[in-house]
Amino acid sequence: MDTSPPLLGDADLPGPICLNRLHSLGVVCKLDNDNAYSYHDSRTLYGRASIISTLMPSRSVACAGTAAWVWLGGMFPNTIDIISKAHYRTARYGRKVSVFNRQAPDEHVTDVGPITVTTPTRTACDLAMNCTPETQSPVTEIVCMLMREFRFRPDDCLQVMQEATHIRNAPRARQFFRTIDGKQ
Repeated sequence: MDTSPPLLGDADLPGPICLNRLHSLGVVCKLDNDNAYSYHDSRTLYGRASIISTLMPSRSVACAGTAAWVWLGGMFPNTIDIISKAHYRTARYGRKVSVFNRQAPDEHVTDVGPITVTTPTRTACDLAMNCTPETQSPVTEIVCMLMREFRFRPDDCLQVMQEATHIRNAPRARQFFRTIDGKQ
């Protein structure tokens, strides 16, 4: 079993030139000028969860873009999206922490390795609720990838949205899923 830490920092490498060289060779992905994670670790669900666990505040749930990265991989998110009752103003490893004070019933979350993350269906709902006209195209692509990979339909998301009547962007998210359903 690999016991290496999911993040590499200043103490783990000889210096910034080494970090930049490993990044240019595609061995690591830089989070900021001093920290990176191994691309090897990011290739598995458990590896991505382990990476995110080092970035997330305690007692929080990974959601939206962060949860999508845990489920699918790809480009590392620009923000750390979490559900939490606390507020976090300090960036973590060069990433802003976006806190959503939403309810997440037990059936909407699951444990993946060391973290709690929204289910793929709930992740799609969170992405749709945060979608703006500027982000419509990439969000649609990510939501459709989640649907294909985890075999759920827009109707499943609309069912989750039935419980989200109190959330400000829920009507827009419902329309998002009705539009996707018409394209499939």
